[in-house]
Amino acid sequence: MSKREALVEAAKVLLWERGFAAMSPRDVLRKSRAGQGSLYHFFDGKEALAAEALAAVADEVSQRVEATCGAGTGSGLSRVERFLQSDRDALRGCRLGRLAQDPELPESLRKSIAGGLKRLSAVLESAAKDAQREGDLPLDLDARAFAECLIAVVQGGYVLSRAHASAAHMPRVTGTMLNVLGHLKPVPSDSKAPRRKKQLHPKEPDALPKPRVRKTT
Repeated sequence: MSKREALVEAAKVLLWERGFAAMSPRDVLRKSRAGQGSLYHFFDGKEALAAEALAAVADEVSQRVEATCGAGTGSGLSRVERFLQSDRDALRGCRLGRLAQDPELPESLRKSIAGGLKRLSAVLESAAKDAQREGDLPLDLDARAFAECLIAVVQGGYVLSRAHASAAHMPRVTGTMLNVLGHLKPVPSDSKAPRRKKQLHPKEPDALPKPRVRKTT
């Protein structure tokens, strides 16, 4: 591994663990075991190093999701399910999502994060559209919004897990979303499912008890 690569790898880890503001050039040099001045020899500064590190992270995330959930890896619905069921370190958080919450993140880096999440969303949107064509999701479902909803569910799982210091929240929320998917499958128009009986409103005459008629002689 070259010195430049070592600096990028160190920045990727520190950005994930500490965020941009708390990542100091000294920490990067120490972790990469690069000599003094190496960072500014290869990069214009901390932001330029972070930009390259984030681009590498976005590529890694996109490639992993594409390999497991991309076109040609199964039915649309099965690809969505694999995304939800993926192994995650819930307590460490998402490598992209955590940085998005950094209030001191430069706008250039925020755009890189948005770009990485957009690529992830595109893979899930494609899976959703395939699921619609295959009859596993409603045709009137907004595939793009659905893909963003899937990402939001996972990101929410990270937030809850870290807030409560319990990784159990991640499988709970993703498992619930999996259960919801089962209820989204369209019912065939010729389905012979039993019809529900009409429930009369209490104020309707037919719903009121009929008065007893007293016989007279």
